[in-house]
Amino acid sequence: MTQGSYAQQLLATFLQNQSAKTSFPMQWAPEMSSHPSFLPQPWPVASQAPHALEVARAKVAQNQADLQAVRPPPGLEHMLSTPKPCVVPVGRFGDGTGKARQISKSSMSTAPSEAVIEEMSDLEEIDSNCSSPVTATRFDAPSGSGVMHPALAVRSFDAALRQLIESVPRLARDSKGAVLLAQHVSAMDTQGLGLLIAALRPQVVELGCDASATGVVQQLFTVCSDRPALRVQLTESLGGSILKMSKDKHGCVAIQHALEMAPLEMQCLIGSELKGKVFYCSRHMHGNFVMQKIIQTLPPSALTFIMLELKETVVAAALHIYACRVLQRLIEHCGHSPELLSLLEDLMLPGEQLQRLVKDPYSSNVIRTLVVCGSVENARVVMRLFSEDVMKYSRNRHASLVLEKCLEVSAGPKASELAEDRATLMTAFFSSSTRSASPPLLQIMLDRFGNYIVQRVIETSTGAEKDEVKRLLMLAWPKLQNAAAGKHILSAANKKFSFKVQ
Repeated sequence: MTQGSYAQQLLATFLQNQSAKTSFPMQWAPEMSSHPSFLPQPWPVASQAPHALEVARAKVAQNQADLQAVRPPPGLEHMLSTPKPCVVPVGRFGDGTGKARQISKSSMSTAPSEAVIEEMSDLEEIDSNCSSPVTATRFDAPSGSGVMHPALAVRSFDAALRQLIESVPRLARDSKGAVLLAQHVSAMDTQGLGLLIAALRPQVVELGCDASATGVVQQLFTVCSDRPALRVQLTESLGGSILKMSKDKHGCVAIQHALEMAPLEMQCLIGSELKGKVFYCSRHMHGNFVMQKIIQTLPPSALTFIMLELKETVVAAALHIYACRVLQRLIEHCGHSPELLSLLEDLMLPGEQLQRLVKDPYSSNVIRTLVVCGSVENARVVMRLFSEDVMKYSRNRHASLVLEKCLEVSAGPKASELAEDRATLMTAFFSSSTRSASPPLLQIMLDRFGNYIVQRVIETSTGAEKDEVKRLLMLAWPKLQNAAAGKHILSAANKKFSFKVQ
């Protein structure tokens, strides 16, 4: 069939359809057929242009490729969601400045459906809520091009990112979500950490006191340890809540971790917020751990306020179950500080007070630390006390521990300074008293606490002390053989002297 005959058939079919739809007579048809628009046209050549839907799909694919430059921080890749297909900005006059609608794949009708209205509402909400400076630059896509407006795509990313950041505190409070979030925090870069810290700063204190979220806060301090700017921001968010977190079961752990990672920033906060509350915090079951960590991490020059506040209550602190630990850390890390020496003068007063301290279950630990880490004068005062009645203190559970340290220290690094005091103490062990003809060393051999003192005497004995110890062991051989404590003493003697008593 030629092109002309095919066009004539199409024209005849058109006229028949028009005669059925219009009211004008059929005799008008010949006149209409002479109209130029109804004249036979050349055979239509197949257009090379693709279908409108194909154009839209290609544009959307190109738009997605362009958006690859806008990448979220590591760990938040799922934030860059795929744009919804075929969202076209169509205005009232087709200029692309109006609201967006969704084009159905089955038809290109512009009739507003429920899906179109819902899509328009979503985009209006994104546009009204978005405050990012990226959305200030807008440009219009050609009408009917099927391309998502770039500003809409960026706003969609910002809105999704904002929504995720707002949900981070809730995720951190979940036991499983906290573990997942802590893993992502360790992989974030500086930009992602900045966004996360900005979202968490108003709730850092509450999160630090939460059983699950405290791990996320600690991980943030760990990751920001080599980023001073972020570390300062995170530390400042704890301002005004140091005491509150120190008294909390989980918050005290977060504060200790912050002290390890940010000691310089925490120094200012602690000096301003815990001043006047040192004794109270030292006696708290959770706060005492924070005080110990403060002493261990900050320089001695920053701990002056602690020693000054404890000076008036040093004896009460030494006798307390928790505060005694704070004094031990002070002695270990500030042993030669003038403020500490002044503090210990009130603690080491000879007489009934010192006797009470060496026999107390808590303050005896302070005295023992003082003998090891304190000055020679402090150890000398304690050894003179034991020399007065060595048998009484050797049989006491807690005083015997202090006496063991005195024997070890006087034979160790401080032997030359304490030689005279050690000689006096050993004479008290070997000499018979007026109350008994037997030396105290023989009387305490089978005691449940005194036998440990005898073992230390054997291990630390030197020179003439060794001969006297051997003589007393020979005298007590029958008793030692038949007692459990005696067997330990004989084992120590065999290891020290390399002989067996016959």
